[in-house]
Amino acid sequence: MQTVKVEVEGHSYPVILGRGCLSGAGKELSQLLQPGKALVISDETVSSLYAERVLRSLEESGWECRLEILPPGEGSKTVETAQWMYSAAVEAGLERRSPVIALGGGVVGDLAGFVAATFLRGVPFVQIPTTLLSMVDSSVGGKVGVNHPRGKNLIGAFYQPHLVLIDLETLNTLDMRQFKAGMAEMVKYGVISDRQLWDWLEENMDALLERSEISLLEYPVTRSVEIKASVVNQDEKETDLRQVLNFGHTFGHALEAATQYRYYLHGEAVLVGMEMAARLACRLGMVSGKDCRRMTHLFHRIGVIPPPEDLKTREVAERLVYDKKRRGNRTVFILPREIGKVDIFSDIDEAPVREVIKEYLDLHF
Repeated sequence: MQTVKVEVEGHSYPVILGRGCLSGAGKELSQLLQPGKALVISDETVSSLYAERVLRSLEESGWECRLEILPPGEGSKTVETAQWMYSAAVEAGLERRSPVIALGGGVVGDLAGFVAATFLRGVPFVQIPTTLLSMVDSSVGGKVGVNHPRGKNLIGAFYQPHLVLIDLETLNTLDMRQFKAGMAEMVKYGVISDRQLWDWLEENMDALLERSEISLLEYPVTRSVEIKASVVNQDEKETDLRQVLNFGHTFGHALEAATQYRYYLHGEAVLVGMEMAARLACRLGMVSGKDCRRMTHLFHRIGVIPPPEDLKTREVAERLVYDKKRRGNRTVFILPREIGKVDIFSDIDEAPVREVIKEYLDLHF
């Protein structure tokens, strides 16, 4: 197993990565917190695969657990579902030292973290991510929240976990669509920060997508977590540097919201959003044509999905207005300068933005 430390002001926590470590969940948590009551939140898919193993480990270490199971998918990330979890926490007798444990992907982690941040004004939070996307992105860094019909993650908080436990073997049961969605977030780290990681992913993408050997993921997952941790350590509340982690997300969140969170997986929308951002940067002369071609080629090797037939440029552009990173009346875009380096822009004209949206919707990519 490997451990990456996240250290923000007043709080630090380990991200433990390994294979087969779900069975040690109880032992790892008990080294950080006194065993007592706990609320475990999962979804129908993940709970059927892993809840029994995690609950057994926790209970063997002295934890008294209540399991709540959500319907899978983005539709569960709502204020109404959070209210359901508050009721479960009350019925389970949670106290201020009682953890909320997320067992699942990004939806479960974001929702459970929001509940932990707000129940009793904050109880301990534990992330046990089971999708590639949640392992390399949403489980680390303390962004928690729920969606609003007009925008993604508009209701939330910065609330760091006490522990993140990543078992790579859970990826063996991940369907291919979800796996590719996670690959999108992993590739993001190469674009924003690490050309060596990008080169490695470019060279090994076919083998990664074949999924024949889970150990091949150890390096890119660990490196992605290290990059995320480094950024969060420097800018926990996203006042400046942390915004680079949103490469592809401005367009991606708009696509998700414009389709009522029913068409794209989050990583799929981010993959499209990264392509839009790369093409926007190329159109504006910010990145070389060579690097733009390398980026778009790799994005398509992962699998950029086509848009729904009835989606309009106007509908996507209107959703950009609700992006939570806006500065005044300007949308913030994270655009590449080269592979391994991005910058933050809030002065992009609307016309080229609409043009790259239209290119995608017209299937010109």
